[in-house]
Amino acid sequence: MNKMKRRDALKAIGVSMVASGLLFHRCSNEKADRVISRVNLELKEGRELWEWERLDELNSFTFFDRQERGTLTELVDLIIPADEDSPGASEVGVPDFIEFIVKDQPELQQPMRDGLKWIDDYSRQQFGSAFIGITTNQQTQILDRIAYPESKSSELRPGIAFFALLRELTASGYFTTKAGIEYLGYVGNRPNVWEGVPADVLRQYHLTHLIT
Repeated sequence: MNKMKRRDALKAIGVSMVASGLLFHRCSNEKADRVISRVNLELKEGRELWEWERLDELNSFTFFDRQERGTLTELVDLIIPADEDSPGASEVGVPDFIEFIVKDQPELQQPMRDGLKWIDDYSRQQFGSAFIGITTNQQTQILDRIAYPESKSSELRPGIAFFALLRELTASGYFTTKAGIEYLGYVGNRPNVWEGVPADVLRQYHLTHLIT
């Protein structure tokens, strides 16, 4: 599947996620309870102090190493590449978004790390080099096997599971950015100006005397 078709497929995913409110979120019940139960909010620039403390904690360390980060960047740009209308995933910070999510949600760390390792191992097996060292065409061949598998062989099963997670994270990260929202064409609720009943409707009901 070529890049343009893949981007359009992700756009469709993004639209459905926005429409259904299913953009990637894994806020724990504990966090929600903390927000709901607090009466006296201590706010700093629109966030509670505990939120700033949590951000400082997450920003104090890096999860992905250099090799993993390079592979991740290649992958997200293959999923949502740049085109003439909008930037690619890495240009709008999707790798940073995924880094943040896996630090905030530790249960995702092992699946992501194992998945990136699987991609490199499979790439070496098929093409003799790690994923970032093979051609774009070879990279696309691997992704097509796990994104649109013709068979769910035991060899591909870990890659299929990993790519499903990565695709969700990538789409969520991309389509919550300004560029991603503009690409979707989503405008949300905007105020408008009421200019009265259209003239053609007034004419239809013989109310032309009301046309100003």
